[in-house]
Amino acid sequence: MKKDKKEKKLSVQPMMTSNYQATEVENKKQSWKPFLNLVKNVKFPWLMIAGVTVLMLVQSTLVLLLPQYTVEIYSGNFSASLAVTATFVILGQALLLAVIDFIGGYVSAINKMRLQNYVWRRVSRLPMSFFAENEPRDLISRTTDDTSNLSGFITYFVGYVLKGAYSFIGSFVLIFSYNWKLAASMAICLPLCYILSVVAGRIYFKLDNRIQSRLSDMTRYFSAILPYVTLTKLFGRENREEENGCWWIDKHFETSMKNAVAEQAVAFADTFITVLQELVIILMGVWLIQAGEIDVSIWIAFYIYANTMNSNFNTLMAQWESIKRNQGASARISAVTNQEPEENNGTLDAHEAHGDLSFNDVSFAYRDNSVVNGISFTAHDKQLTAIVGPSGAGKTTLLKLTERLYQPNNGSISLADTDVKDYELHSWRRNIGYIPQDPQLFSGTIRDNITYGVKGEVSDAEIRSAAEQANALEFIEDFEDGFDTEVGENGAKLSGGQRQRIAIARTLLMNAQIFILDEATSSLDSDAETEIHETIEELRKDHMVIMVAHRMDSVKDADQIVVMEKGQVLSVGNHDTLMKSCPLYRDMVQLQSAGIAV
Repeated sequence: MKKDKKEKKLSVQPMMTSNYQATEVENKKQSWKPFLNLVKNVKFPWLMIAGVTVLMLVQSTLVLLLPQYTVEIYSGNFSASLAVTATFVILGQALLLAVIDFIGGYVSAINKMRLQNYVWRRVSRLPMSFFAENEPRDLISRTTDDTSNLSGFITYFVGYVLKGAYSFIGSFVLIFSYNWKLAASMAICLPLCYILSVVAGRIYFKLDNRIQSRLSDMTRYFSAILPYVTLTKLFGRENREEENGCWWIDKHFETSMKNAVAEQAVAFADTFITVLQELVIILMGVWLIQAGEIDVSIWIAFYIYANTMNSNFNTLMAQWESIKRNQGASARISAVTNQEPEENNGTLDAHEAHGDLSFNDVSFAYRDNSVVNGISFTAHDKQLTAIVGPSGAGKTTLLKLTERLYQPNNGSISLADTDVKDYELHSWRRNIGYIPQDPQLFSGTIRDNITYGVKGEVSDAEIRSAAEQANALEFIEDFEDGFDTEVGENGAKLSGGQRQRIAIARTLLMNAQIFILDEATSSLDSDAETEIHETIEELRKDHMVIMVAHRMDSVKDADQIVVMEKGQVLSVGNHDTLMKSCPLYRDMVQLQSAGIAV
């Protein structure tokens, strides 16, 4: 049991610390800049927001008129014109509130849509280095929850502020016109309301951020564990993961309880101040009536105006609290949207370039950790270049540099003697057919997945041709629905070999010139691997093929083999040459022949 507790601390604490401490740092900043950047960059429907604001001001005007008619009625004026006017004012208030709610809801929906579009467009253009350091679940939260919170704030904030200020000042002026002592009595409690709102705003800002952080951490943990329940059970770790999950739930509960206690404390203080204001109004009114300075009708008007003034002052202070709450959401969104997008200064069309792909003294480090260092070799057009080496040699990183998912720190990569940076980024990537060890398929049909990378219309004949070249047509036609067969989430209804061949068909249909296979056959059975190798043999006739492999027998027929170790190229040659000149390559072949993994 003690061991389990120790393991729990080791597995849970690091995740909590990074997120929670980052939130605490952000709480201390409380900058306006993120919010102002969003207002500047997102095209909100300002005309409609202004319309909502005007309607709120008109509704406030009607609210200010009603107490005056109430005074006249209590003074004995029961004329038909006064009754009609008072009725018009009351109905007008109700109608305007309904219109404001309807239009405001529509505007909030537009704000939410445009915020989400803006965030999503920025996210889709971010470099891979950003995704390597940020969890997808955090990005989803910022795209959905935080944008939802901000959308209503942007819709109503200006209106609430102007309405509150207008009604507050108007009520105060009218009260002063009745009796200056009444107006002075109302000012007694306002400083208390102001102090309470400022303090509450700061508390809500910090606690909202902490709750979001805790919720994000808890969601991350469950999302990481639930897909691997089978593994948890096989290793008998249910107790450990149960305790870890409960630990996260408890932490989220603790933060939520702190927030609830703070909200209740603020609510209690607000109620106390409201009761104090009511007592002041009543006692001041009774004293002035007894002194003969005002009559009952004036006191009733004063009472209504006083409540209106208090309500609008609270509305103004609530906007301060709302600002502090939404500062956190703005900061979280801006942490994504302020990132620099991928560099894309190239103008050349990669599909028009034909030739060899050269690596010229390429070096790359990730977080000051050197991954590849001084790589130089050439992959020739219409040939198969295999890259081999021990785990951690930098093989996959080299492929990512080729695809321009990362940029070299030093050196360059060129195609047909032209630096790849000179090619337009999307054109370059469409010119590369990348097939990983576990190809990613989207939920949908086989047809959807094969045509995913194609721009414009594509005929059935072209789809069949690509499937046939990838040795996929036979098994596709064996399905009852053929190309319209649903593949399931990430191709779960297909075997590994079938997913690989669909991925190859997809890249063939893109008319890519360069094919990159990253351990594409390592997890396949012998029959599927044979079929994939047959496909590769066809590809190398008309395309440049670069293949990373662990199985040494799969690279023997490559035109050239690049041997890597510790981020450097150790040797380049064909199988026979390397068996004679490269001890590492020879050892890897011999070890695998003996059934030992390398």
